[in-house]
Amino acid sequence: MLAKARRRASYVLPAFPVLFGGTALAHALVLASTPASRATVSGPDLAVEIRFNSRVDPARSRLTLLRPNGASVDLPLKAGASSDTLSAVTSELAGGHYRLLWQTLSIDGHITHGEIPFDVSR
Repeated sequence: MLAKARRRASYVLPAFPVLFGGTALAHALVLASTPASRATVSGPDLAVEIRFNSRVDPARSRLTLLRPNGASVDLPLKAGASSDTLSAVTSELAGGHYRLLWQTLSIDGHITHGEIPFDVSR
C-alpha cells in the first residue's frame, strides 16, 4: 500500500509546478541588489535597486534605510522600474554601517521582507 502511494506521489509532485504555474507559488526572493549584501560603497549619494525572482507590487512595497545612529528613513520608490524591481535614491550618506530593509507583496499574494546590510566609506 505504501509503495502505491509513493508511486502516485512520484507522478503528481513533478507535475505540481506545471499545474499551478510554478513561479506564481514562490515568494519574492532577491536575485540581485545594489548595493550588494555586505558591500562597501562610497557616498554620499547612492542609487538603490533590488531585483526579485517575480513581479512585485510597488504600491504595497517599501524600502527603509537604517542609518548607523539607528535613525530610519523611508525611501520613496522610483516610478517606472521593471515589474520585478524596486529602486530608489538616497543621499547624504556618512561613513558607517547601514541596513536596507525591504518589504514587498509578491504575485503569490504573500508579503515578504528582508534586509541588505552594507557599509559606506567616505
